[in-house]
Amino acid sequence: MLKTRLSGTTLAGLLAIGVVSGAYASEFNIPGGDLKAALDSYARQTGVAVLYPGDALEGVHTTGVKGSLSADDALIHILNGTGFIMHRHSDGAISVMRNRSSINDFALPAMQFAQSEPARTAVETVTVTSSKLGGADVQSIPIAITALSQEQLTATQTAGGPDLIKQVPNMTFTKTNFAGYSIQLRGIGTQAISVTTDPAVAVAFNDIPFIRNHFFEQEFYDVGQIDVLRGPQGTLYGRNATAGVVNLISAKPNDQFEAMASGELGPYHQKRFEGMINIPLVDDRVDIRLAGEWTKRQGYSFNETTDNRTDGRDLWSGRLSIGIKPIENLQIYLVWEHFSEDDDRIRSSKQLCKTDPGVGEVGGVPKPLGFNNYGLPGNYFDQGCLPASFYSPEAFEAPNGLSLPYVTGLVFEGNGNRINPYASEFQSQNLHTIESGLDPVYKAKNDVVELNADYALTPALTFTSQTGFGHDFLYSAEDYNRFGAAPGLFRYEGDGVSPDSQGVLPGGIVCDPQLGCSDRLILEDLSQEHAWQLSQEFRLASHFEGPFNFSLGGNYLHYETKENYYVFGNVFTLIDGGYIPGMFDSNTNIPLPNGFQFNDPRQAATIAAGYVDPNPLSSLNDNGHNYFLSQNPYVLNSYAVFGETNYEIFSNLKVTAGLRWTEDQKHFPLIPSWLVDSGWGYPVAGVVNQQWDQFTGRAVVNWTPKLDFTDQTLVYGSYSHGYKAGGANPPGALFSSLYQPLGSLGNPAQTYNVQPTHPLTFKPEFIDAFELGTKNTLLDGALTLNGDVFYYNYENYQISQIVDRTAINQNFDAHVKGAEVEATWEPLPGLRLNVSGGYEDARLAKGQSAIDLMDRTAGNPDWFVVRPFVNEASNCIFPTYVAKWIDFPGASVAAFTPSYCGIAYDLHLDPLTGAPYIPNPTYDAYYGTSLQTADGTPITGYPGFDPTTAPNNGAGIAKNIGGNRLPNAPPFTASAGAQYTLPVSSDWAVTLRADGYYQDSSWWRVFNDLTYDKLHGYATMNLTVILTSQNGWQVMLYDKNVLNTTAITGAFLNSDDSGLTTNVFLTDPKLIGIRATKNW
Repeated sequence: MLKTRLSGTTLAGLLAIGVVSGAYASEFNIPGGDLKAALDSYARQTGVAVLYPGDALEGVHTTGVKGSLSADDALIHILNGTGFIMHRHSDGAISVMRNRSSINDFALPAMQFAQSEPARTAVETVTVTSSKLGGADVQSIPIAITALSQEQLTATQTAGGPDLIKQVPNMTFTKTNFAGYSIQLRGIGTQAISVTTDPAVAVAFNDIPFIRNHFFEQEFYDVGQIDVLRGPQGTLYGRNATAGVVNLISAKPNDQFEAMASGELGPYHQKRFEGMINIPLVDDRVDIRLAGEWTKRQGYSFNETTDNRTDGRDLWSGRLSIGIKPIENLQIYLVWEHFSEDDDRIRSSKQLCKTDPGVGEVGGVPKPLGFNNYGLPGNYFDQGCLPASFYSPEAFEAPNGLSLPYVTGLVFEGNGNRINPYASEFQSQNLHTIESGLDPVYKAKNDVVELNADYALTPALTFTSQTGFGHDFLYSAEDYNRFGAAPGLFRYEGDGVSPDSQGVLPGGIVCDPQLGCSDRLILEDLSQEHAWQLSQEFRLASHFEGPFNFSLGGNYLHYETKENYYVFGNVFTLIDGGYIPGMFDSNTNIPLPNGFQFNDPRQAATIAAGYVDPNPLSSLNDNGHNYFLSQNPYVLNSYAVFGETNYEIFSNLKVTAGLRWTEDQKHFPLIPSWLVDSGWGYPVAGVVNQQWDQFTGRAVVNWTPKLDFTDQTLVYGSYSHGYKAGGANPPGALFSSLYQPLGSLGNPAQTYNVQPTHPLTFKPEFIDAFELGTKNTLLDGALTLNGDVFYYNYENYQISQIVDRTAINQNFDAHVKGAEVEATWEPLPGLRLNVSGGYEDARLAKGQSAIDLMDRTAGNPDWFVVRPFVNEASNCIFPTYVAKWIDFPGASVAAFTPSYCGIAYDLHLDPLTGAPYIPNPTYDAYYGTSLQTADGTPITGYPGFDPTTAPNNGAGIAKNIGGNRLPNAPPFTASAGAQYTLPVSSDWAVTLRADGYYQDSSWWRVFNDLTYDKLHGYATMNLTVILTSQNGWQVMLYDKNVLNTTAITGAFLNSDDSGLTTNVFLTDPKLIGIRATKNW
């Protein structure tokens, strides 16, 4: 065997038959089997000098390569999965060497430790196996992409989706309301959460995007690799990729027997098991791979009320993959993955609030808080919560319960005590400690089935079919509040119960059909979802030997979902008037037989109350008006055709151009909510059908110059145009049935009032993205250094807020600019250093404005916020000269529905007269008397109020937010890692690794309020020790989040009528554990 020395390392097996370029395609047919034999065959066929360590290759097998590929791509396919990588030298020769970053494949040849001079190793560069990216080395792809192998995920403790931010520059992650999450790349993500909203970062599984998935809730297992592509990727990945793509690629079955078993123990009684077995069933024809994982632990949070830990995990996932090669030119992969979870996961960790003490006076008129027969006037000028820094003690208070519409409504109905249910309530300042009357219940199931087939029509043409089916179910119930309520709300002063407190049992106890019996306020919310998706894509791609190649295809997607969101409250049932044991029908004097209401809910219309659903949470009939219910059925059909060409102008200069046409069709019925309104059921008020036809595309120029100081250099520039569909906003609370008769439900215009803060629809997003980048390999492969700069012009960025008890999307224009750098260096054998950093300046464009629901008056002292009644949802504003006379129950119409907001801005009447506006009114239109307050005090000097003169129809005064930073877009992110592997015996090696991550401060809302909206930056560190043997054993000790940092990653403002509390989302606490793995 011929031996030679290259970079100080003794290598064997030099086959030098000249050197040729690896850029042009050739036909390869190298069978699987012995790797050395395959490399010899490759060298003879290509004429490329291949150098490899012969002893280290003993017993190593390859799956071979077949088809028309470039020389480099063919070698990458041969080495894929073997634990070896290639490095091309400046003279064209290729070295094949052990991938020393592959911790699970630590089988170092003895000669590597016996060199008289240090050996130079090459940095591992992951081959991107996505069929859409051509299976190329990440360093040769003109896209900002981070590719992570399973070994890298393990070494860096990247256990699940949220951990990816520590590996990818300018990437952030946070959970959001209603069981969702937001991934952001370069400042852009999914800030909109309503059902018709599409994600801005496409999450794909084996190149197939799935709208609804649990990939970021389960832990990674048996991963081939994960690719994170930054920037618009609509041409290749279709709709919903305006910010980028996260592509999870599962490990494929192969023709070698493999198996793995792993067990892990950690804090919070954590137990995790993972396993895999790969079996070749029919030689070179059928291979099967089974993999799965199970995780169980106690929760990271503690519920002081129930004395239980919450936010635990009990979940498992399994995957069956079958590889079939019925004929030589056809490869089929069938994948089925099932996910199941049944535990007490919580959707938001903590609920923060600074108590609003009230206004005191308006226009010189005192506005005290409290109750007389009804509510004192101050109750209607109190928001419940005021803005405060999340990091100050005052944020850990509770809402002023005197201002909550359902508390006022309870007293109004004669069923409640005159107390603040949250009086003297102060929360623990530990972000992982909550006070909830109910522990969470979380159930989820998800199935994904994929059928991918590649058929070589000719040596230069491949036809690809990708079929994907997904089915998803979710049930998540938890206490609506994270702070306790005081007993006694349902009792009057003293021990007795007032005769008119119908439905209240002795001792002030109320029994609710959904929530059970309690002596205090209980609120619980429930999020349910049932969705399925079917997608089909066909592609035809060329592999010509000449300079021109192309890809053409078409795609179809069908998605259906039904999402229901409920809020239950024993106070709602009591106000609704139907839950009165022994109550008689007010018309027929017939007693109600079931203690709640008629068994037939249609008969509820005959009593002066709304229908109360008598069923428990597990079997709701979805007709009750004693709970809030937002029903959101939605259907999407999407069609697309696309094409992309690339042309090599010179051997080192290539241009790529792609174009995609997409048609999106959305169907969304409008179903208003009916909380404590009379009647039963939830009729459809109308249907919104929308369609968009849009072109997207990209153009790329990439240059590979020969430079003296680099081994390989790629310079590229690109322009991309992206699109994400708009949608329809869910309807909010139906206007009180006192003013909207049931017969008007067929006319959406009468039942669905379009307000400035509640538009009927939201617009599609568009992005024009410009990027310049470079990728470099230096020092004989020991160093990779990549960087890029980018600029985005973003139109109609979709951002949600809660209006009328539902998530409403609004559109804003924005600009983003930034830069990124990634470097990996192996200065010595076994020592690997990596660093990455991102800078982004993501801001709203000039001229953007919005109404701040936490500050509707925008600080204007001439206007005051006024609260609604329980059957309406949103606050409004009035000028001082109107607000000073508001003293519930008020005059005329207000005496029958205590919502001055609805009288003025829905009925367009003067709120004090109950009649259309006239100057200087003196007459009460309802009572037919002179204008006066409820206690008979004359209202004098009142000029009258024309509701049409109020800013934004009384919703509030818009703030100028142009130039403000986008939510969850920190200016700087950075990560660094160091890993050193050394032998401790002839059979064992130890790897020591440390990783650090920093995220700059950011804002969670577009208003950038310095006190309320700012999220502090944070830093974390992980430490890992891994012992690896040549016989397949691995033992890992880890300390994750060494500094025990608890960071707030995001927040969400709740509705007006719940007191404007704020849900916050957190990072995980410090975790120390041990993991043992055996590979066969």
